[in-house]
Amino acid sequence: VVDMRSTKMRGGEGMTSNIFSRASYSMRMACPKRLALIVGLTLALFAPKLDVRSGADASLEPQDLAAMVADLTPGAWRIYDKVKRFTPDNLYTLIDGGAELYLAYDLVGMTFATFEKSTDTSMYIELSVYDMGTPSNAFGVFSVQRSQDLPPLDLGRAGYRSGANYYIWQGRYYVTIVSLGSTEEMEQTGLVLARKVTAFLADSGEPVWGMAALPQADLVPNSVKYFKADAMGLDFMRNTYTARYRRGNLEISVFLSQKDSAACALTTVARYARYAEDYGEGVQRLTQDKIELVLCDLGGNFDVIFQKGRLVGGVISVGDRHLATLAAIDFWEQLVPCE
Repeated sequence: VVDMRSTKMRGGEGMTSNIFSRASYSMRMACPKRLALIVGLTLALFAPKLDVRSGADASLEPQDLAAMVADLTPGAWRIYDKVKRFTPDNLYTLIDGGAELYLAYDLVGMTFATFEKSTDTSMYIELSVYDMGTPSNAFGVFSVQRSQDLPPLDLGRAGYRSGANYYIWQGRYYVTIVSLGSTEEMEQTGLVLARKVTAFLADSGEPVWGMAALPQADLVPNSVKYFKADAMGLDFMRNTYTARYRRGNLEISVFLSQKDSAACALTTVARYARYAEDYGEGVQRLTQDKIELVLCDLGGNFDVIFQKGRLVGGVISVGDRHLATLAAIDFWEQLVPCE
C-alpha cells in the first residue's frame, strides 16, 4: 500500500538502524521549562522587530483599511479602478480556484488594490491584505504557501521575497504583493509597499500555540506549518502543526495537535490507527519507558504516534522502523503536557 499523503519524509533511507542507538541518536531538543520562555524565543526567531501594540489583534474597519491602502500609492503610480473589498462569499470572483484555502482558515475579509505606473500602464502591482481573524490562521495560510528555499525577510512577523513578489505574515493578516515583471524598479517599489503596509497593520504579539509548543533545537528553519483541517491529508486531523528536525544528515518530520481533552486525544490516536489498519500494512502497539506508542506501517514508511495528556503527536514517513520508534520517544519526552 502506498502512502498517498502529500507529506513525505524518508528520514531512514540508506541508513541502518544501529547507527541511531539511544546513545548516538537522542534528538534532545532542550525544550525550555517555561512556556513563556519558549514564546519569547519563538517571537525572537520569527519577528526580530515585531511591533507589539496594546490590546487584542483588533481588525481594522473595512473602510479604514481601504483608505489606508489607497494612501500607500507610490509616487508616479496610481490606483487602477478602486480599492476593493472581498468577503468569504465573493472571494472566488477574484481568485477562482484559490479561495478555498483562505476559507479553510476562516477568512474574515480581503482588501485588494492594483497600482499601475502612470507613465506605463503595462507595469502594475497587486496588493492583497487578507484578514484571517487570528494570528494562528494568518500564520497557517502563510506557512502552507511559504517557499522554504527563499531566505526570510525582516517584514512583519515573517516574510520572504520571490522575484519582485512579497509574502508577509503580520499578526492576524496575510499580505501578498505581486508584481508584473521582476525588474529592480518593481522589486524596490514592492519593498516600499511591503514596509508601509506592515507599519499600519496592528499586531498584538499574541503567540501561535504550535510555534511555542514545538521544541526549538534542531528545528529546520521555516519548516513549521499549521493546518486548520485535513493535516497530512487526513480529515480527522484538525488544528495540527507539522515541522522538520535535522540532526547531521538525518531529517525527521513530526506533527503535533492539541485537543480539548485527553479523551479526545485518545480518540484521535484510535482513528489514526484505524486509518493505518485500513490503508497500511499493519499496526503495532508498543510500550517503552512507560510511553505508549502506535507504530503504523504505511507501505515501507513508518508513522509512530502517541498521546500525552491533551496532545497528539508523532513522527511521520520515516523509512526505518527502529529509528521511527526512537525519534517518537525523544519527541514525546520534549513536549510539555497541556494543563
